[in-house]
Amino acid sequence: MSAFSIHKDATPEWIKGLARKGPVFFPQRAGRSAFRFKPVQPHSELQFESYHPTLVPPGKKLTPADETLFRYRRNDAGAIEFEPVLDTGTRILAGVRPCDLKAIDLMDRVHREHHGDPHYLTRRNHTTLIAIDCLRPCDESCYCAAVGSLGWRRNADVFLTPVDAVFLVEVLSERGMELVHGNDFTACTQTRVEEYRDRAERQRPHPFGRQFAIPLPHLPALLARQWQSPVWERHVQHCFSCGSCNLVCPTCYCFDTRDDFEISDPNRGSRSQTWDACMLPGFAEVAGGHNFRPLPAARQRHRVKRKFEYLPQRFQEPSFCVGCGRCTRQCTASIDLFTIVNDLAQQGGERA
Repeated sequence: MSAFSIHKDATPEWIKGLARKGPVFFPQRAGRSAFRFKPVQPHSELQFESYHPTLVPPGKKLTPADETLFRYRRNDAGAIEFEPVLDTGTRILAGVRPCDLKAIDLMDRVHREHHGDPHYLTRRNHTTLIAIDCLRPCDESCYCAAVGSLGWRRNADVFLTPVDAVFLVEVLSERGMELVHGNDFTACTQTRVEEYRDRAERQRPHPFGRQFAIPLPHLPALLARQWQSPVWERHVQHCFSCGSCNLVCPTCYCFDTRDDFEISDPNRGSRSQTWDACMLPGFAEVAGGHNFRPLPAARQRHRVKRKFEYLPQRFQEPSFCVGCGRCTRQCTASIDLFTIVNDLAQQGGERA
């Protein structure tokens, strides 16, 4: 829609100014090495370029780990009355990287399917996204370019690109336009925008991060042929089945539900939704004690096929993995989804 530039030194104060009007979350240090999306405060140290991937992706702000869906009560006539619990508070997620931006776009599609999830969609409709492009891989675990996440901007409200001493600020929605105002912003012509984009692109390494051994569109067919591959067992020999990979993944959305009521007043209660994880041993256990995926290898196979075969085919997307590398970073056993895929390709005689 519109484009501006802002000096990098002025950018933290811009974000803090937005935080004075409402909640703004930005990646900030939490402990020695971890980063989290935390509320911006007047004293917050906002690092725009020395990016460290956050422990938990920003999209999890739209799906809390434990969320009350509705409350109920039995009225005097004996009928059950339901009260939905919806979060209508506004928020800005700033400093979102393209991989996480794409993950939010994928989750939008998931939660809009069929009748739609009113709890997710209410939060999403009250959330503004300020994204920042990456000109270098965040670390050795990254493979965002391999899955089409590099430079993703489609669902951003404001998209920042670092160019020398300034940020190119591209406003992509009406909501984003409300955030960009003041003397710190200089309007850019289309010629200047293209110049800035070209200068930024020249700073990017090529190839960008790790690359798969085969083209991404070939992965569903490869995985369909590798059901019995020994690769599945080989890569889970040290798996603790802790579920960390699921909990930090920006496109994992499995959940469990729980009903609560007070013993002293059984006529009132609530239903809650909590995160769940397909790598946990009891995830696929059903009534009677049967478990459809009792072994770690079967659970790992399901996880990989869900990212690169099942969900891509269901939603007509190249991948439901955005290449952020969080699952690898947080795995106690250093199991790497990227390496699993390349080992499957090597076993199958596939090559780029």
